Amino acid sequence: MNSKKRILELKEKVSPIDEFLIGYWENDVWNIENIEMKKFIKRELSTVIKKIDFSALPLLVRKEVKYYFAYHLKEDTLSIQTVLQYGTLLNHLAIFLNKYYWNIESLSNIPSDEMFLKWRNYLEKLGRKTTQKNGYDNGSISFIHQLYKFIVDLFDDRDEYEKDTWDCRKIPGAKITNSKTNYLLQFQDIPLCFRDMVKRYIKYRTTYNSQGQCQADIRSLRLFLNHIQRQEPHRKDLMDLTRQHMEEYLAWYAGYSKDWKSQHVSCIIDLRTFLEYSQRAQYPEAPDLPSVCLIFKEDIPKNPQRADEDIKYIPECVISQFEEHVNDIEPKQYQSVAIVLRASGWRISDVLELKYDTCLEHTSKGWYLHGDIPKVSVLNHRVPITDEVAAIIKAFSEETKKLSTTDNNPDRILFNCFRGKRKGKCYRGNGVQDAFNKMSRKCNIEDDQGQIFHFKNHAFRHTKGVELINNGMNLLHVQKWLAHASPEMTMRYARILDDTMRKSWEEAMKNGLFRIGNDGKAIPINPNNLIDEDLIEWEYIKNNLDAVRMPLGYCMKSKKQECHTQLNPCLTCRNLCTTIDFIPQYEQEIHEVKLLIETGKKLGRDVWAEKNEYLLQRYEEILTVLKEGRTHHKAGKKGREYIGDDRNVN
Repeated sequence: MNSKKRILELKEKVSPIDEFLIGYWENDVWNIENIEMKKFIKRELSTVIKKIDFSALPLLVRKEVKYYFAYHLKEDTLSIQTVLQYGTLLNHLAIFLNKYYWNIESLSNIPSDEMFLKWRNYLEKLGRKTTQKNGYDNGSISFIHQLYKFIVDLFDDRDEYEKDTWDCRKIPGAKITNSKTNYLLQFQDIPLCFRDMVKRYIKYRTTYNSQGQCQADIRSLRLFLNHIQRQEPHRKDLMDLTRQHMEEYLAWYAGYSKDWKSQHVSCIIDLRTFLEYSQRAQYPEAPDLPSVCLIFKEDIPKNPQRADEDIKYIPECVISQFEEHVNDIEPKQYQSVAIVLRASGWRISDVLELKYDTCLEHTSKGWYLHGDIPKVSVLNHRVPITDEVAAIIKAFSEETKKLSTTDNNPDRILFNCFRGKRKGKCYRGNGVQDAFNKMSRKCNIEDDQGQIFHFKNHAFRHTKGVELINNGMNLLHVQKWLAHASPEMTMRYARILDDTMRKSWEEAMKNGLFRIGNDGKAIPINPNNLIDEDLIEWEYIKNNLDAVRMPLGYCMKSKKQECHTQLNPCLTCRNLCTTIDFIPQYEQEIHEVKLLIETGKKLGRDVWAEKNEYLLQRYEEILTVLKEGRTHHKAGKKGREYIGDDRNVN
């Protein structure tokens, strides 16, 4: 490229910066005492630094750095304190550029990996710390990363799909979770010869799958494609891929992934999906051999089956302490998050993305929480909430609405950040969880073992599921409430509840366990003498289920469930024809039912007594008809197999 053309291109790129840096911002020295800078001071500064001096930097780099600072100050994504601290590094940056990149025209022209490595080495030679603290780079490293990425993105006018790092916020239709902070899909570690193929595949995947799944796809393909290239450095496509290649990879993968967490076993599934799709979409680089001949069903690692006890719900003793200390959660805005999370049982991401103008719905039946559940593609989902919870949400919504503008809250988010790097986005899920645990330590919230309880956001969802079932809600309704895609997860809550109820029941019945003798009387049982599990199970059933006596056994339906055929199917059947010949049988049934009612009342089994009283009533009604010399047959003449006078039919 000749120098004239390069100069013209640079002027074209710098033009938006020059249009932004007008007035005070054109100066090469910014003073905190100036009225323009004072506008950004929101609290007392803890630094003695008063000035930022850009004059030592090369001309274009100087404009780039000034633009970076001014833009973030005006967008409220960097505080004035942070800008002043970053400003102390500008002399070092000038020396660094003069030493390694003396002829550079823009930061965007420097290879990123090379620059970061040299910058770190340069700082270490000066004796400055460059190690990570609490998982974050210190300021001197963080500043250069942020500045470099900002300038590269500013000058990179390529289509997002052409880049090796995609920002999902710039991809139309991409499914992203605003409660997270990483929006990038990175392809740098995919071998260059396969990179376009993988990009084409991920471009399709972003329209259907979440950003997290796309990141998992890239990770899975990176492992496989790098392994293939190590084995065959000159390979350019996957056309002649064979089962032998896959067997070698699977053997390597088994050793590589042996210490991984269970969720990572999906790598082979992700790879199989990629191969299948590349063949169906007729990618020119796709394998010639069908994917079913490359990866067999038995190649897929088995995900360890989670035991029901692995589902971490919050014990009742802990949840009561949590509710008592909700007002101690700091910052204060997280208190409303806690109340909604507790009342709804929704995922934290769904709670944090509620809209302040649509999150509440009122009908004649009461208040509902209203929102979308992106994970299972359920839109306009709603669950009932109490008037008290609705009042809290309404008050918070009105406050959020007052503070919101098209600039600081364009998506009308209920739990919105109005300043800082996350301006216009919802709170971070991890930040909410950290606030809960800070409160737990401060207020000494303990579990049954006397240990400080550690809260996890998703545990509130599990807790709600167990509570709904505990309160007698139908499993299908619980599934709908929690927007489960399948009933399997809901059933696990039911099994947790069953185990919990069983333990509680055994504890409560230690001093009052009994069984019913043949004469209908209660016989006390000493639990210490019970060795027959079937007997224990039967006593448990009788105390927790309906257990209504039937001719051939007991009905085990829920007490809350109505059933017109439970007591005796024949009594409600139109085809039952009863004559005076059956009077002795009815008298015997009436006698036995009266004994059962008497026993049930003595033992406090109200439901049992009530059901049998209904049965007694039906028996007595029919017996009255028979003693009058008439036939009992609801279907009448047309329903009988014989022809006769039906005037005396009841």
